[in-house]
Amino acid sequence: MTGVGRADQLRALRIETVAAVQQRLGLAVAARTALIAALHDRRICRAGCEDALADWGLDPLPRQWDISAEALLSFTRSHADDDEARAQARFGVPEELRELVPPVAVYPQRVLDVAPDTTGQPGSRRYLISVQITLHTWVTATRASDAFEAARTAVQAHLPALAAAGVTLSGLTWRGIDTPDDAAADGIDIAALPVADTTSPADDLAAATAARDTALTALSGLRRAIRTRAIRALVDDEIGGGYQHTAQLVDRFLVGLGLDPLPRAHHVTVSVEVTLPGGDGTAEDAYDRARRLMRAVTTSWPDETRPWTADGWTIPEHASVETDGWRIAWRHEYEMWLRGHATCTSAAVVAEALARVDLARALRGTGHQIVTVTAHVGSVGVDLYLDPDRD
Repeated sequence: MTGVGRADQLRALRIETVAAVQQRLGLAVAARTALIAALHDRRICRAGCEDALADWGLDPLPRQWDISAEALLSFTRSHADDDEARAQARFGVPEELRELVPPVAVYPQRVLDVAPDTTGQPGSRRYLISVQITLHTWVTATRASDAFEAARTAVQAHLPALAAAGVTLSGLTWRGIDTPDDAAADGIDIAALPVADTTSPADDLAAATAARDTALTALSGLRRAIRTRAIRALVDDEIGGGYQHTAQLVDRFLVGLGLDPLPRAHHVTVSVEVTLPGGDGTAEDAYDRARRLMRAVTTSWPDETRPWTADGWTIPEHASVETDGWRIAWRHEYEMWLRGHATCTSAAVVAEALARVDLARALRGTGHQIVTVTAHVGSVGVDLYLDPDRD
């Protein structure tokens, strides 16, 4: 392999790697954005949102953290006498601290010093006060480390304005963090798109190929995870509401992320009227024989061999007695969701053929007679029977 050919291969691998990394990051942010928007709109619950983010390997929802620190508070205030100055130092804090936004709660712990301010105007009774305090502030963040940094940054930003008002916070030591609470859904910000890691692979074809494959696998895995979880939420009725309405919401979510839409299908009802041999005996005996006979074509859930549900019932007014015994009229209905048909007519024809084949297979040799077969296409929409692992 020539040097030029190898360089071209490395360049192409790097381009593919960077593109896959950027696509995955973009997909992650778009999915998280859409999920949080759904939480804001109360279309999904918090637990479902957090579960989906965990499934996709994305950052969890932000929490509200209570961060505490110890500090030395120094300020100057006017008081009537020494006793009042000490009492206020023990239980009160300057008003400037109460007005901070975001809020900071200050709790005096120990009065260190209360001394007359000799630099003030003659006749004034001002005191220099120093108090050991504990302060608390509240921040919304995803991780504890981020919460600490946000709290530190917020308090540090207040220091110049406090100093200008004669209030000094020094010796800040961040101590503890309480168990976080859920942040209000409306207060959760959507993260901006992060910068993709564009670090070039090593100058080696094998390493560059492995990096490209890893990036593509990560992108494909996230796409698959998002689709699987979204379909499972629909199938398990986690979102609530009518099926087709909810399916359209899920479909728009997937398409908005650049993923394939949910599979469409024609909903077809096939009604079959058939007569069945009931044998001798009473009418009730004949009905029981007919029911036992039709169990072979009754199913409450579709599968690969029978992609439909089917059930039926007797039509007593059409029962008759013939020379060889009772003849029981039966109405059987198939509910099918058929994919891959361009027209309703095509779906109806296939549905009728499937019903006829199923009856012929199950009732072969029983002496049944089909009277009528009618196929009706009720709607076209998202398939009612989705498989999260395959669709």
